[in-house]
Amino acid sequence: MTYQVRAFDLSGVQGLSKKAIDLHLGLYKTYVEQLNKLLEQPPQAPPAAAPLALDGYNRRFAFEFNGVALHELFFEQLAGKRRQSNSDSDFADAIHDDYVDFSGWKASIEALAKTRGVGWVLTLRDRSQERLYNCWIDLHHLHMPANCDVIFALDLWEHAYMIDFTPAQRADYVKIIFENVDWAVVEQRCKALKTPQAAHA
Repeated sequence: MTYQVRAFDLSGVQGLSKKAIDLHLGLYKTYVEQLNKLLEQPPQAPPAAAPLALDGYNRRFAFEFNGVALHELFFEQLAGKRRQSNSDSDFADAIHDDYVDFSGWKASIEALAKTRGVGWVLTLRDRSQERLYNCWIDLHHLHMPANCDVIFALDLWEHAYMIDFTPAQRADYVKIIFENVDWAVVEQRCKALKTPQAAHA
């Protein structure tokens, strides 16, 4: 079984050039291709496999797999539909305790986006407490917090914005992303995670 390259309609996204979007989608495609190559050619099972071969394979797997997953989350929420966040949504309820409201949550994301270096800004939901955390992730194969689901993903690797923006203009890129988020997608992620727990209760 192999992973398929998902199709994303980003034709409605404003503020990012087609060249930049196509380059980013091409990078995502490469993640999928590399992940499938790993799945097709796993190392020999222990004890025949050399420890270094297993170590290298496992590190590559985490890098490629998380690269696929995070890019799909990022593109999924950029559907080109500029819907405003709903103040009565599960997402609004979830951010209330730690960020008060949408403006407080957004300000936290923008502050994290100023972190020097490349990486991701993620809003993560702790499965055990249903709390939301905004986090800076340098390396997505090493620093992903455990027992969390991604609610919002912001790609801040240079490939995501360097065609349209300089490093000094990264805040402008972040603004463009916020203007193009389909908040219904973000809100649905919160709702989908809440439903099973409500049913269990």
